[in-house]
Amino acid sequence: MERPWLLLALVLLSAAVGPSTAIKLKFQGEECLSYTFQQYEYFYGSFVSMPDVYGSTAKYDLTITAPSQSKLYEVHKEGEATFHLVPVESGSHKFCLKFNPDASPTRYVIPRDVLWNINIGYSEGHDKIEETDTQYLWHHVYQIDGQVQELKSTLHYLYWRERRHRETVESTHKRTMLYAFLRCAVLIGASVGQVFFIRRMFSR
Repeated sequence: MERPWLLLALVLLSAAVGPSTAIKLKFQGEECLSYTFQQYEYFYGSFVSMPDVYGSTAKYDLTITAPSQSKLYEVHKEGEATFHLVPVESGSHKFCLKFNPDASPTRYVIPRDVLWNINIGYSEGHDKIEETDTQYLWHHVYQIDGQVQELKSTLHYLYWRERRHRETVESTHKRTMLYAFLRCAVLIGASVGQVFFIRRMFSR
């Protein structure tokens, strides 16, 4: 009867200390990051572009390059994207995120925020899985850990995506209210000006 509780404790502990990286990038043109992976070490992640000072969402090109300089993954003209990959080479992999002015509403090169998230899911042959009597148990623990980490990554991506959409809506609402206020002010000013002009014309 103790084995299910042991398994649950191991899963919770593994989920709590699992490998995860989430950072906010602030750059103008292009940002490149490097991560080292072992062969067949599954990894996944996402990026979400946040609204800039003009309230618009920029578009980006993401390129993931293997140590041999071969391209593992590419996505173009996107404000958000997710990726799930299994590298076939060991070594440093390069992740380059580049601002695409042609696809973006605002072409100005200004500092922008991008939420970047990457997670590593251990493969079955990872060196952390030891050849012991509990190998079968640990095998399933690491499988569940990988699924939990992937779920956390997806939730992280959805959270920042929803926040980006909310900020865009709020920015659009503020600009609409400002435009309506200015329009009303112009109409009121024009009406008052007409009244004074007509009174002055008849007073002569």
